[in-house]
Amino acid sequence: TSTRDLLFRLQNRPSLSPDWLRRTKTQHLQVPTCGWECIAIAKANLKIHGDGSHRKDISEDRSSVVNKAPREMEPQHRLEGNVGRKGRKAGGMVGVNIRLRGDDPDGDVLIFGALGPEAGLVTVENTGDNEAEVYLARELDHETGTEHQILLSLTDGHLGQDNYITHSLLILVEDTNDNIPVFTELPPSVVIQEHQHPGVIAQFRATDRDSGAFGQVVYQLAPNQDAEILDHFSVSTVKSGGVLMLESELDFEVKRLYQVVVEALDRASLGEVNTAQATILVEVSDIPDQPPEWVSVAAVTRIPEDVPLFSPVGSNLPYNYLIMSTHQQLFQQTHKVLQVKAVDGDRGIKNDIKYSITGGPEHLFGINEDTGLVYSKAMIDRESADARNGAFILEITAMEVVKTGGKGLSISTEVTVIIEDVNDEIPKFKSESYVAEISENAQKNTPVTFLGQNMIPEVFDHDQGTNGTFKLFLEGDDNMFEVTPSMGINDATFMIRVKDQNRIDFEQTKVINFTIVAKEVSKKGEETRASVTIYVRDQNDNPPQFLAKKYEVTIPENIKAGAIIAKIKADDKDSGYFGTEGIRYTAITGPISSALVLNNLTGVLTMGDTAFRFDKEHISSHYLMVEARDEEGLGNRNTVELIINLEDVNDNHPIFRRDYYESFIQENSPTFTNPLIVEATDADENGTENSEVRYRILRGDQYGNFTIDSLSGEIKPNGVLDYELLPGDAQTKMYNMTVRAFDLGSPSLWSDVSVMVYIRDQNDNAPLFPVLDYKVTIPEDTPGGTPVIQVNAKDKDGSSPNNQIVYRIQTGAKDKFVINPETGMISISQGANLDPDLTIPSTTYYVLEVMAMDGGIGSDKLTTRVAVNVSVTDVNNKLPRFSKIRPVRVSEDIPIGEFLIKLAASDSDKNSVLRFRIDYSKSEARNEDGRRIELSDFDWRGLFSLNDVDGEIRTAARLDRELIQELEL
Repeated sequence: TSTRDLLFRLQNRPSLSPDWLRRTKTQHLQVPTCGWECIAIAKANLKIHGDGSHRKDISEDRSSVVNKAPREMEPQHRLEGNVGRKGRKAGGMVGVNIRLRGDDPDGDVLIFGALGPEAGLVTVENTGDNEAEVYLARELDHETGTEHQILLSLTDGHLGQDNYITHSLLILVEDTNDNIPVFTELPPSVVIQEHQHPGVIAQFRATDRDSGAFGQVVYQLAPNQDAEILDHFSVSTVKSGGVLMLESELDFEVKRLYQVVVEALDRASLGEVNTAQATILVEVSDIPDQPPEWVSVAAVTRIPEDVPLFSPVGSNLPYNYLIMSTHQQLFQQTHKVLQVKAVDGDRGIKNDIKYSITGGPEHLFGINEDTGLVYSKAMIDRESADARNGAFILEITAMEVVKTGGKGLSISTEVTVIIEDVNDEIPKFKSESYVAEISENAQKNTPVTFLGQNMIPEVFDHDQGTNGTFKLFLEGDDNMFEVTPSMGINDATFMIRVKDQNRIDFEQTKVINFTIVAKEVSKKGEETRASVTIYVRDQNDNPPQFLAKKYEVTIPENIKAGAIIAKIKADDKDSGYFGTEGIRYTAITGPISSALVLNNLTGVLTMGDTAFRFDKEHISSHYLMVEARDEEGLGNRNTVELIINLEDVNDNHPIFRRDYYESFIQENSPTFTNPLIVEATDADENGTENSEVRYRILRGDQYGNFTIDSLSGEIKPNGVLDYELLPGDAQTKMYNMTVRAFDLGSPSLWSDVSVMVYIRDQNDNAPLFPVLDYKVTIPEDTPGGTPVIQVNAKDKDGSSPNNQIVYRIQTGAKDKFVINPETGMISISQGANLDPDLTIPSTTYYVLEVMAMDGGIGSDKLTTRVAVNVSVTDVNNKLPRFSKIRPVRVSEDIPIGEFLIKLAASDSDKNSVLRFRIDYSKSEARNEDGRRIELSDFDWRGLFSLNDVDGEIRTAARLDRELIQELEL
């Protein structure tokens, strides 16, 4: 079909060679000796097999011309595309297109066709003299047939009737996923109880005609369903069937019916997956698990408070019976309060409902247990204690009556019965009379103060609306006061306040009496009265007056804690605690107020026990303000100025301007480098002995080397100082003196300061060597760097760098000697040679002039010189040297003992003694051929003798030239 992949196979004849099928780089399938060309067009998974061709060697005589059969050609199968239905090429359809091609030697037109019972599946159309195309004539179905055999034919029209060249074409139909699953076993509905536990609730099955994975079916819940379906249900695949599972409990009262859509789908892994859906109706059956539900209940209802009590006539029947009697209609009309209604919460069961009042004033209200009608049972007073602000709250319960006669579940609700008011109350004050007070001179609108806890300024009327509205006013107050508010509803808190402040005077009127009236505004006009008594309270309207306009005192600056500084006095024209009796000295203000103590009753001011002390030198006078109040410190206030003048006392020690003093003086100098002056000041009053300061050296100058001017404080040396004779560290010499400054007050006060005098050392001592000169003897072969002798000088100066000595060789070293400038160690110079034979002129004696220098700067530097005599002694350190030696020629017949040569040698060392010897290890003999003669061949060592003293060489044996021609000694 147009949606299926078709598999074509070209069947080969046995006559064809086995290598007929091969793939080319262009994806062509070539079939040799086919006689015509097949070009296959299919999907990528198309399989094409060639099986060769049928042919008959048939010739036909056409007018004496032998007909030649169409020539066989190699067919070519090329994957190009798809074809569709019968008679249509594959522009966008899915199928197979086979192109056929032949060749006739006679040039006849070739005719292509199809033979066999299934030839109708294809259509063969000639597209030229030697070409044709094969198309599918109709759709193929794998489920109907999996393969089809078709015989393709070829003729040139001259082969004879029913004679053709044929090809067998096998069409294999591959299955595609073209069938959807079909449900075969499916329950249309399922009934389960509410609250049933999770588990399997239904099973179902579906089939698919496709084969393989296309025919295998799995199950799931159809997607895109309500969330409640997905929450409560699930589907699983069990043994090729589907199982509908309940995942969570259902509630009949929430939902009674669920339409669950299940889905069956095949296992196609590629391409489209076919699905089928079916609906299972899940019904939930009710169980008695829900209480009744209110369907009609009024949260609030209203009735008048004077509703008449129902009274049955001529009967003593019980009350409950009377409710159900023939008087019920009349009762409901006159006493009906409200009616409630409830139904069974389990809608599928519908039990009967009974009603009762389970909370509230049951003595006032009743209810019909069958109809839910609420009625009054007694006279109702809106203002009674049972009512809550004119309302009653009833709790009504509805209970199921189960079919077995027992009690079922119940539900309760509250209803509010509001009692409508009638005018049966009058305004009432919460107090029968009122007592209050007001201060004289109180301003307008100032409220009076009610006295006592029982004086509650409230009025109430429990009636509602106009019946509970009243007005308030005063009678007999002579228009001095007014009441507010002037009108109230149900209840009001009132306030009496001043209307005319000029008429309220304690000196004129001390008590005022009048009446307050509360009167209804209704036609009935009921009213209530209460008496009011107001006491006028005296007001403190005079401040204290001090006896002096200001107070001024003089005290010593060193006044002690607790000493009296001043006495302040005031009086007040008012009486009682508003007057002098109630005066309190409440405050003292000013910079030093915290250091003073003011007696609030007597006004006596004393010195406080604090760290503060008066100081005339800092501030000579202090200004403060003293405050007095009447009414025991709570009333009117007044202030007066207090001036405290200070009298000077000697209470300040002399204070040096510095914490310490220091100066420097040179050794041997009669004055300091800079003048050394100590200075102290005394803060006591100038011009008095208390501030006069004198100086003296207290300690630290035990040798009397310094003096101080008692008036100016200048310190000078008594004479020159010798640094080296002063005690102390060699590097630092100083005097640490204590200088005292004292005033001339009585008693005298003093302070000490440290004065440090540093003596600077003067370079007045030159270095000194302990000897006049140094002598040393060294061998001539002493190597460079060898220490020879150390010189050492001392400097008596007491400090560095004056006593730091540096050495150097001034003259005589001749590059042979060096000296360590710090240690004075004289050594042989590196690379120097003391050999007299190597010096020009030859030198065996050196005189070194060594200088010792101290650390003085410039012209202060002092030096000392000393001679160091160095003698150089000879050592045997030179090799003897031979004079020039000439070759010696001798005849082989020279006699034994014959003189040959006298060797001459010299030695530059003094007193050297030379000796000669022959070194045979370095001597050699050669024959006429110039070959070396080994001692093992001939011992030539005894041929000559050498005098070790004078160096004469003589023959010692007979010579033979044939044995030895040349001897080198």
